[in-house]
Amino acid sequence: MPGRVIAMCAAMALSGCADMSTGLADTLAGFGSSRDATNEGIRTLALLGGDVRVRGPEGYCIDQAASDARRGFAVLAGCALLSDEAAVMPNPDGLILVQFGDADTASVTDNEEVFAAFIASEQGRAILSSDGDPAKIASVSTVTDRAGVLARFEDTTGPSFAGTSGAQWRGFLDVQGRLTTVSVLSFDRNPLSAAAGERLLVVTMAELAEANTLSTEVALAN
Repeated sequence: MPGRVIAMCAAMALSGCADMSTGLADTLAGFGSSRDATNEGIRTLALLGGDVRVRGPEGYCIDQAASDARRGFAVLAGCALLSDEAAVMPNPDGLILVQFGDADTASVTDNEEVFAAFIASEQGRAILSSDGDPAKIASVSTVTDRAGVLARFEDTTGPSFAGTSGAQWRGFLDVQGRLTTVSVLSFDRNPLSAAAGERLLVVTMAELAEANTLSTEVALAN
């Protein structure tokens, strides 16, 4: 199990992020009201040819320019920065990254404790690190939840994106047979508390699970 996790996590961990502008985090924040769209901001989007769907928490929309649907990668932030019509900030306010893995890579369900132990290990910390150095990852704490496995940590390498800093939160869950990672980053301008970061991560993971359950039910009904 750990060996399989290493291979899959290493292949997908934050893949797609390198293509994003380093100034992205300076321009993200906002709010949305509709379940699928807020004026010009889109809350739900099909990825990987329609095999999966990404949907953020209330008030979050998808930055389609920064996302890569073909690679299963999505960037979400408050709708206000994606639509001139949205003005209210979401609460909590952070930057969310979602990466769906390849088909048949599901590894978390019924293995939560093993997966959590792996993430806290030296090999797991290397995957959490932005430069692959486990020594740069400090204060890793993990929680197993019905939504999946959650980790909170600090990467002393430096900010993953301009305008972000501090602790990061990362969740791992299985979606439509794919190992999926969700990352929550904290803005310099409005740092997330430990409780707020974890809450945002849990809500995002729940939205992903629900959005993909609904899409499966619709497909079966047709």
